[in-house]
Amino acid sequence: MPETTVWERLYAKLRQLPEWMKKPVPFVVEALDVFKRHKFRDVLDLGCGVGRHCVYLAEHGFDVVGLDVSGSALRTAKEWIREKRLTNADFILGSMTDIPFGDFSFDVVISVSVLHHGMKGQILRAVDEIHRVLRRSGLFLTNLVSVEDRRYGKGEEVEAGTFMVLEDFEDGRFEELHRFFTREEVVQLLAQFTTVKVARLVGGRECQPHHYWKIRAVK
Repeated sequence: MPETTVWERLYAKLRQLPEWMKKPVPFVVEALDVFKRHKFRDVLDLGCGVGRHCVYLAEHGFDVVGLDVSGSALRTAKEWIREKRLTNADFILGSMTDIPFGDFSFDVVISVSVLHHGMKGQILRAVDEIHRVLRRSGLFLTNLVSVEDRRYGKGEEVEAGTFMVLEDFEDGRFEELHRFFTREEVVQLLAQFTTVKVARLVGGRECQPHHYWKIRAVK
């Protein structure tokens, strides 16, 4: 995963979690009934950060593994889980392009605002890895930033559709890779999945909303 050192520096400087890092995003909350209806149990949170979705899912009885490139983020996540006295969540340092689990290991993979922070080849590799570790009929839940987003075309273009964008992160600013997608590119990216549902999603701050694609893909 690109920009590992950037994310590590950012998480290492965090002394208190902002409110947005404590709450699961709505499209994960909305999927909870689907998880339960299909009797899914094992969930991988790819790019889990400080663990907000791991905590949420563990509290609802799922066995969760959080994987992230930042050791500082994972230390915060582990502390949070201990404070909650939850025993059904584990955390592993690793990359989205080389998931350290065998084939068919998970019922669900979630990845919130992670995959689009990479070059095209890395994203393709990550999708192959996600497909590999999912069980048959398993669910992949994610979001990808849209070409309709106001950040599209801003910053240095490093390859077609991919830009180094200046982002705000609490008290600082940093440059991060963003790969922007059309709906057709999303469908093409996930072509190896049996079914793919794509919907528009607006998130972020009300004054400066971000435009994403919300995706549910079944293996």
